[in-house]
Amino acid sequence: MGVLADTLLEGGGEVIGVIPRHLVAREIAHTDVADLRVVETMHERKALMAELGDGFVALPGGVGTLDELFEAWTWAQLGLHVKPCGVLNVDGYFDSLLRLIEHTVEEGFMRPEYGRSLVAEAEPAALLDRLAAYRPVGEKWTVDALAWVCVEDRRLLAVRAAGKSVFYLPGGKREAGESDLDALLREVREELTVSLRPDTLVRLGTYRAPAHDYPAGTSVDLVCYSAAFEGEIKAAAEIEEVAWLGIEDIERCAPAVRLVMEELRGRGEL
Repeated sequence: MGVLADTLLEGGGEVIGVIPRHLVAREIAHTDVADLRVVETMHERKALMAELGDGFVALPGGVGTLDELFEAWTWAQLGLHVKPCGVLNVDGYFDSLLRLIEHTVEEGFMRPEYGRSLVAEAEPAALLDRLAAYRPVGEKWTVDALAWVCVEDRRLLAVRAAGKSVFYLPGGKREAGESDLDALLREVREELTVSLRPDTLVRLGTYRAPAHDYPAGTSVDLVCYSAAFEGEIKAAAEIEEVAWLGIEDIERCAPAVRLVMEELRGRGEL
């Protein structure tokens, strides 16, 4: 990872580092990476990397590399994301692993299309070309997401993440084993630093729409809740802008958020 980061930095590229705090304390952090995100656990590290990445590539490595590769690939099979996963098969390093995957398919533990979905190439340029052309398995995926609906003075609280062109509702995806409550509390706290009051949580409904910034045919099921909160709303994590939007701003929002806004307008709340 250090060699890759150094090479990108020398070439003027952008490097984002994600590292657990206990490894920083052991002086393993790359001190030349300007955008270094420090998290508390390895689980948080993988979740943030999954959120930041447009795709996932494993270079030859050990058990940690395999762990992260298989988790990202499993999430793709479950439809938790639609990003490509691949391996750079330097000097045949992953040949045995690829044969194991073929064996898994032959024994009926994996559908053939899933086995083929892990992209493998020996040369970086060929791998990048195939990742760019990747399409998710199946004709249609549905992204499962949670959102907090907060309305004040007929304005809807919305956020825009860094690098995104539209506004979303605060929230995000569940992590493995999380309930709606746990996931929503965590996501809102990470994005806006406020704490939702669990005793005030009310489910408003699920809104299905085309998923913005995903491949064609991908939908999102946005499960929305209202709740009172404690603390001061301010941007954190990947949030670049916080805004209170009126119905006149509807075109600035992701498709699922537009559905929410239309319903709020119909109820006279927006």
